[in-house]
Amino acid sequence: MGATTRVNTSLSILAVAGAIAQILAPVVPFAGVGASPNESTVDLLITPAGYTFSIWSVIYLLSLVFAGMVVLTRSTGTDAPARVTADVSVAFFGAAVWILFSAAEWQWVTSIVLTIMTVALVDAARLVAGPRDPETPAWRATLTRVLVGIYAGWATAAVFQNWASDAADAGADADAVGWQIVVLLVAAVFATIITLFLGGVLIGYPLTVIWALIGIIATSGGETPTVTGVCLATIFVLIISTGISMYAARLRTRAA
Repeated sequence: MGATTRVNTSLSILAVAGAIAQILAPVVPFAGVGASPNESTVDLLITPAGYTFSIWSVIYLLSLVFAGMVVLTRSTGTDAPARVTADVSVAFFGAAVWILFSAAEWQWVTSIVLTIMTVALVDAARLVAGPRDPETPAWRATLTRVLVGIYAGWATAAVFQNWASDAADAGADADAVGWQIVVLLVAAVFATIITLFLGGVLIGYPLTVIWALIGIIATSGGETPTVTGVCLATIFVLIISTGISMYAARLRTRAA
């Protein structure tokens, strides 16, 4: 593996520190210092059910394994290891800062942090969906793609929900369906575009967004059929978009 495809020592250590920081940060609200994330946001018709947030345990585990891989091998299995590691590290530290700001109930600031995380993760997704480094074992690229796909998918769901929560906190009616449907549709369009371009390689992205949508359906519980209908339609579109993306990825592989 050439020097140009290696992650330098400082950046690899930063990734490890970030992975650990995002795991330790929730200790603050759980210890009773400030509000927990669900306490600092407004419950909406488009808020996923509580059990969907268990996906953070998967993200934390994958983050640790990824950081360990980077510090030991100095690679991500991709053609842009330094950029990918930097993007993912932004997400790691962003998640830690988001928890702390959430504990302080700084609503708008937490949404800004989530937006930065989403931008960084989408950039990472764009890179890791590209060609992998042929000089490294395939499992490294696979691990990176799984982590980035799931993390970017969850960030997509979280960032729109958090901005909507801020709007409700600022005075928007949390029980009004109309404006929340608009937020849900914008999120659906965003997720569909990412899926069409990257979902064929990063299957974790659409699957994670679908997981969040299932959580929203569970929350609506049939009481808000419009929300349920939009979620079901979005799931259908994401499945079709993933199939299209996978087919396009297969054609590109054959052409290469």
